[in-house]
Amino acid sequence: MGLGSVFLSHYRRHPGQLAGLLLILICAAMLWSGVRSLTGRAEHAVEQSRAALEPRLSVVRVDGRPVDVADFARLRRAGLCVSPRLQVSFPLADTPDVVGIDPFTAGCLRQYSVGTGVGISVVDELLAGLDRPTLLGAAADLARWQQLSLPGSGDYRLDAVEGLPSGLLLSDISVAAGLASVGRATLEILLPAAELDRLPLPEGYKARIEDYGVEPDPLVEAFLFNLNALGALALLVAALLVRSVYRFALEQRRRTLEILVRLGVRPARLRLALVAEVLLLALAGASLGVLFGEWLAAAMADGFRGTLSGLFGMDTLAQRPPAAATWLGVLLILALVVGWACVDLLLLRRSAQPAATQMGERRWRAALIAMLFLMLASLAVLLAAEKLWLIFLATAGCLVGAGLLLPALLNLLLARAERRCRDQLSGSGAPLLEWSCAEMRALCRLQQLPLTALAFAIAAVIGVQAMVAGFEATFARWLDQRLRGDLYLDPGRPLVESAADEWGGRLQALPGVTAVLPMVRGRGLLGGLPVDVMALDPASPLVRGWPFLAAAPDPWPALAARGVLINEQLARRQSLALGDQVRFRLGTEPQAREVIGIYADYGRPEGELIVPVATLPDALPGRYTTFVLGLNGAGGIDWQDWPEQYPWLAGSRLRDQAGLKRAANAAFARTFQMTRLLNGLTLALAGTALALMGLVIFRIRQRSYTLLHVYGVPRRRLRRRLIAHSMLITGLLGLLATPLGIFLGWVLVARVNPAAFGWALPLQLYPGFWLQVWLACLLIGGFVGALMRDPVRLETLKNE
Repeated sequence: MGLGSVFLSHYRRHPGQLAGLLLILICAAMLWSGVRSLTGRAEHAVEQSRAALEPRLSVVRVDGRPVDVADFARLRRAGLCVSPRLQVSFPLADTPDVVGIDPFTAGCLRQYSVGTGVGISVVDELLAGLDRPTLLGAAADLARWQQLSLPGSGDYRLDAVEGLPSGLLLSDISVAAGLASVGRATLEILLPAAELDRLPLPEGYKARIEDYGVEPDPLVEAFLFNLNALGALALLVAALLVRSVYRFALEQRRRTLEILVRLGVRPARLRLALVAEVLLLALAGASLGVLFGEWLAAAMADGFRGTLSGLFGMDTLAQRPPAAATWLGVLLILALVVGWACVDLLLLRRSAQPAATQMGERRWRAALIAMLFLMLASLAVLLAAEKLWLIFLATAGCLVGAGLLLPALLNLLLARAERRCRDQLSGSGAPLLEWSCAEMRALCRLQQLPLTALAFAIAAVIGVQAMVAGFEATFARWLDQRLRGDLYLDPGRPLVESAADEWGGRLQALPGVTAVLPMVRGRGLLGGLPVDVMALDPASPLVRGWPFLAAAPDPWPALAARGVLINEQLARRQSLALGDQVRFRLGTEPQAREVIGIYADYGRPEGELIVPVATLPDALPGRYTTFVLGLNGAGGIDWQDWPEQYPWLAGSRLRDQAGLKRAANAAFARTFQMTRLLNGLTLALAGTALALMGLVIFRIRQRSYTLLHVYGVPRRRLRRRLIAHSMLITGLLGLLATPLGIFLGWVLVARVNPAAFGWALPLQLYPGFWLQVWLACLLIGGFVGALMRDPVRLETLKNE
């Protein structure tokens, strides 16, 4: 009979332990691999899209006439590396634009020349498809294109390409020129900014900034760091649980292992066998966990894609990482987790020795002092830190210190209750009540690590719920205050200033329209930082009642005279306050205005400033105009039919206030669904593992219950006490972990959100949800106690 058979015989006698270990490892691998699968795809897509997000220059004629092929030829003859770009927009709603590029000169632009992105593959595809018109784009955009009935649309070859922006189809410029007759075409001649340092533009031309670009890196890192932190928390919980389960498995096998040593098996061989067992468990957990992790990633992909699409405007999850790399990474992480959890247990030494009891108590007190010091030091760092990674590191220190102190605090409370029972209570039930307190203290010592893991899970659930529910409530109130108009009109195309004035007059004449507020959006520069710009009319009644975090008296008249409004994100990043002078650039025009208001701007990371519409230059980069309409009795106006009744509204999109609120709330609901799912799985993992651990521990403690039965306590009464012990322990732990969850919620809304996204949230408490968590803790405890069924086993006393 080999060592393998001896080891397998233990798990045949205790199949629950093997199932528990595998369940913990599979759940941890599933959570980690699922999160890493999503974040890995996002990181890859960000690397691809970074080149496409750089600032863009276009060459325009000084006389104001549109550029054409002759201008392109003249610029090329002058030695400038320029490339044409023809964008065709169609009047039908929800139709992707077709962007035509010249594959022979596309290498002049960085987004089509970097080897790490999609540029080279796109150019190669276009060059290979010169014999037949080809359209490249995301699969969803190609599917929408196939549904159109444009002339000759069936003659195009459609190829799905990963990493291209959503809502755009890429083609050769000749293909786009052929579609110009059924849409609206705009020709641009683009060049890199560095080209102007090499050669000046010929006479009669000037360079215009079309887009300042964006800087997604801080937001990407913050968003992905949040998800990775949740995955790391799941790994920490799994490590604590694996250590607990495996410790008791070794304790049960210790006598067997000692017998094997006496029979001549060398300790080194036993340790090698235990290491092989650990690796096999990690291998099984990693293999199954990766499979379930892909399922978890697929389940969360829609919400994740919607979130990142809002951040980058790209279909970022098209490419899947190699399965072999994912599996090897998860296997290595699980091996490290299991090894860390079991390294001191593989030495085959007894965990407690009589001669070292006093030293163990001293070490335990020293460990408690060290945990308290760690918690206080981490809290000090947390209050002073500004970097996101340092905030997470300090939060982890606070959680670890407080989490390891919670079982000790629970033991202290039970010890006080035990002394009270001994000193103050009298009667026949007093000794049994004192024994119950002592028994629960023993259970707390035995279940210290799984109880700590459960405390982490409880704190994470309460903290994340506070952040999510607080954001949803604050966001709803903020939308109610900000969305003052009844209808919101998107013309579906950019409008120059004269056309916007004409549209405003026509909209004012529509039936039931009482007010029209043009809102012009674009891009600007503030101290070298690209910012969003919004311009509006401060005298409009539709801007009254906006909520401000800080504002000067009568901010709207002050805005028209001398001021600028900035959002919270920009105020935090640039350390701006009321009364500060800010200098910014709109196109080629520098401006300097006074900050007269700071407003909340939830749900978006970019800095933004609001200026009067009268101060906008004609050449504002990224200029786009929308309109807010106030109606007189919106319920009786058939505004849905306006695009059909008025030809000049064809291709525009109208949305009412309720529709915008639903769309905004749905976008964030998809995002928060992921965090809720991860935290729910973590809590389920901790609860299930605690149930398995409780079953093992209560069986170890059967001797105490059996002795009480021999002394005359009925079985049914002992069974009720066993369930009550388990429920009291988990219930008290839920109560003690609630402040830790409140602390985590404060960290998320007051420290992580400002560092990651630039805006803070008010901390809101939800006692109703705490009651649900406490009830879940009691149910977990009741389930653990109920697993024992009959706690009396008379055969445990046969050697007494």
